[in-house]
Amino acid sequence: MKYLLCGILGIILGFLVFYLLFRIANKNRLYRKLKAEGKKKLPKPNFTKAVLVAVLFTYFVGLYIGIKVTLIDYSQFGVLATYIATPTTTVIALYCWKAKAENIIKIKQGYPEETKDIPVDLNNITV
Repeated sequence: MKYLLCGILGIILGFLVFYLLFRIANKNRLYRKLKAEGKKKLPKPNFTKAVLVAVLFTYFVGLYIGIKVTLIDYSQFGVLATYIATPTTTVIALYCWKAKAENIIKIKQGYPEETKDIPVDLNNITV
């Protein structure tokens, strides 16, 4: 139980350190950008990013617990591999879909004469 609590605390501290270092690294650039635009206040935090951080946090906690369980009982490796592979595969597929949509738009804008007869339907793009 002590190892589990230490692992969870380590993950939380790792996220906090990463967040603080990221904020410190981007603080000067953000203030320069705001000053150039004539704004004084920082923008409000994005809700989507907060949800993403919460989901990633629970994923890494689950990953830690899964590794600990797999080290105790090796027959659980298949479950751990599925836990790792499912989100990874989903993210790669969605990123490829997004990149394909962006590339179609760029090609359409870059070559308007050559692609004038080709309709661009972004709702029916398949991977």
